[in-house]
Amino acid sequence: CYSPFNMPSCSCFIAVGREFNRPMFDLAENTAASQDEPRGKIIGSVSSDAPDIEENPELSKEAADHDNGRRLDIVKTFSPLPRLPYIAAKLFFMAWIISIMVLSIRDSKFPSFWLAYLTHWGVLLITAYAIMSFVSAIYLAVRPPTDPNVLEGGVGFFAKATWTLFAAALPFQVVLTILFWVLEFDGDLNYVSFMVHGGGLILITIDGFFLSRIPLRAKQFIFFELLSCLYILWSVLHAFSGIGNPYVDIGDQTDDAVYNTLAWRNKPVGALILAAGVFFVANPLIYLFCWTVSWLLPRRCYEANKTEESFGNNFEDDEAANEAVVVY
Repeated sequence: CYSPFNMPSCSCFIAVGREFNRPMFDLAENTAASQDEPRGKIIGSVSSDAPDIEENPELSKEAADHDNGRRLDIVKTFSPLPRLPYIAAKLFFMAWIISIMVLSIRDSKFPSFWLAYLTHWGVLLITAYAIMSFVSAIYLAVRPPTDPNVLEGGVGFFAKATWTLFAAALPFQVVLTILFWVLEFDGDLNYVSFMVHGGGLILITIDGFFLSRIPLRAKQFIFFELLSCLYILWSVLHAFSGIGNPYVDIGDQTDDAVYNTLAWRNKPVGALILAAGVFFVANPLIYLFCWTVSWLLPRRCYEANKTEESFGNNFEDDEAANEAVVVY
């Protein structure tokens, strides 16, 4: 069977399985584009008589990476060129997302209860991502890595932090957007409500997938599930702790649960079914969808065997030469 992208549609599922055996922040690339490359063919100057991974399943991870030949270019992924327009765009998105959070808190009748809602966890998450994305772009522009194969020091911290926040924020935004429009939307919509229930998703998708080209790794699903688990635990704690809901006192809600659909004390069966459905069914499917989109999009990579020497020299002087081998 073949997908519209002229490649075996089952390849993405094979790639998911392989990624679970790789590091959380793996720099080796095996995207949809590379699936069309004949197995055993090495990109660049290495012989095409490389061993076939499928015929030799015991090959090491290093051999598999060597066979692919492409590795994620950290600098051009998180701090793209030309830098001025890209960083300006990231600054614009960061300011826009921060303004959304500020307006959302300002419009809340009870600002102290603002963070109780799943939607606002999502707003806080995309705000953290937008800030880290902008800061990482600046940092990597000023202090690029001397070794492109290692994520360590300041480069490792900023790249991994941005990567983690994006891997958690993107599917989290998809879930809360679907839940709002399917379960909570009552016909009343304004600018802030739209931006926190879909608009923010559009902004981080543009920033993460098109400005930065950040790949999602299958193993990073754990960040998304952990965040979902934390919110479910918070909703249970709130229901049985007696914290209460200030919106009940003014008649906006009839149940002191944060959400009527997660009323653990008054409707425990319904809340349990919804939580289990989201955690075990919706979350994996939504993350798989996000991962597939990431897998199909082009990455900013370099051919490891061609750029090894240039990274050992002055990064600024060799930037033009390195540009020639970046795969967009």
